[in-house]
Amino acid sequence: MICNNCGNEVSNQTRFCDKCGSPMVAQTQPLEKKDMETIDNTVILMLSYLGILFFLPLVVCPDSKTGRFHANQGLVLLIASGACSVLILILSAILMAIHWRLWFIGSLLNTALFITWLYMVIYGMKNVKAGEEKPLPYIGDISIIK
Repeated sequence: MICNNCGNEVSNQTRFCDKCGSPMVAQTQPLEKKDMETIDNTVILMLSYLGILFFLPLVVCPDSKTGRFHANQGLVLLIASGACSVLILILSAILMAIHWRLWFIGSLLNTALFITWLYMVIYGMKNVKAGEEKPLPYIGDISIIK
């Protein structure tokens, strides 16, 4: 290793330069191309979990396997949450037709759906930040975007 301050050559285990006493900073390894791609697109991949923005990784990094994976997860989450919302709306209408005081059941179901959706979004974004390609719980194995 070479001292950045005085140019003296020192051993790799040395923490301070023998000649000038300045601290030795370890040389970092350059990141691989795949790692750089993931770092550059992290925000875009995170945004793919927010509803209609699922397509962003397909536009920004169309050849990326990671981008396609997270875009697929975002699309599946969008479709599943939309389908559940429609089912809850129908169920709420049926319950309201039975008796108007049953509105709170639909409200509870909507709250549960929102909490579940929020958990899935946070789970997906956490996986993006960690650089992992873990599928979402329950719905992550569905593949629409290949």
